[in-house]
Amino acid sequence: MEANKNNNVGVNHHHHHKEEEDDDELLKIRISSHPLYERLVENHLNCLKVGGIGDRGRNNSKSNQRKAEHSISTKINPCCSSMQLNQSELDLFMEGYCSALSKLKEAMEEPQQQTIAFINGMHSQLRDLARPTHLSPDVFLQETERNNSKYVD
Repeated sequence: MEANKNNNVGVNHHHHHKEEEDDDELLKIRISSHPLYERLVENHLNCLKVGGIGDRGRNNSKSNQRKAEHSISTKINPCCSSMQLNQSELDLFMEGYCSALSKLKEAMEEPQQQTIAFINGMHSQLRDLARPTHLSPDVFLQETERNNSKYVD
């Protein structure tokens, strides 16, 4: 009798686990068919691009999109089951996730933009330093003219 009871516990646990998997699959289907899903994937890919991750496989954008979709579907796991998540909660969740990804992209871009501005400023200063001016003639040109004048005489 004890063995039969333990067997039932195992069957019930397996049945409960199967229900959770089914709920997760249903939630993934609801998310992937949501009107904001494409925007969610696009925002996710944009974050990857800012981080330089999306640039490695530009020729393989379909593959990148599939990876992003898989990444999103495995990361999205609200605490409640899909059966308990009503449409307005899903809408709010999707809007919030899209907004969070947009803000993340902006936060990632800001230091890059500052770095690029710094590098461009340094490049401009170096270019200005390398230009001959009326106040400080180009030393290389003076040396070349001196060397050339030796051969003219």
